Amino acid sequence: MLPSGPWGLLYEVNRRDPYNREAYHRVLQFMLGLEGPWGASLAAVFDFGRSVASQRPVGSPLLLLPAYAQIEQRRRSRADPLWRRQWAQKSTLDYTLTAFHDWFHKAPAVQLSVADLNLLAYALWAGHQYLEAAEVFEAMGWYAAREPWASVHEGVTGPDPGEALLLRARAESLAYARTRRPRAGPHP
Repeated sequence: MLPSGPWGLLYEVNRRDPYNREAYHRVLQFMLGLEGPWGASLAAVFDFGRSVASQRPVGSPLLLLPAYAQIEQRRRSRADPLWRRQWAQKSTLDYTLTAFHDWFHKAPAVQLSVADLNLLAYALWAGHQYLEAAEVFEAMGWYAAREPWASVHEGVTGPDPGEALLLRARAESLAYARTRRPRAGPHP
């Protein structure tokens, strides 16, 4: 059961512009901002993200909504030293790989936002899907977003630990991909 919220407004937005990324992210933020006994639990936020992702059309960035909810969990519970492991769990990995295959590969390149690419790269890297992460890092080029790296830099030190984690994840993924991809042979 969803908490009271802007569901009528979301219905109207969805009627006019189905699966509008901004509208669904605003609802996610609304749910996360609720506090007290009437607030949305993190479980409800995940359920909302999963529900939206399961009903989305191919090519929609809303496939990443469960990952955005998961990053928010990290912001709220910094105490878990094994937090990165949850990205490799089957249920989380399934949503991440679906986003990779059904959004990243199928949406037009001009519709891939830097924020969404950074989140997908992080989720793939954290889930030990280094070949896929390398593909996303290659598509990003040298463009980067502050999040999710600034919220998930546990154990990384330096003047900007989020940036250091981004660079580490990028280097690890690209190095792994170089060792796994078939090399082109000499051309006749």
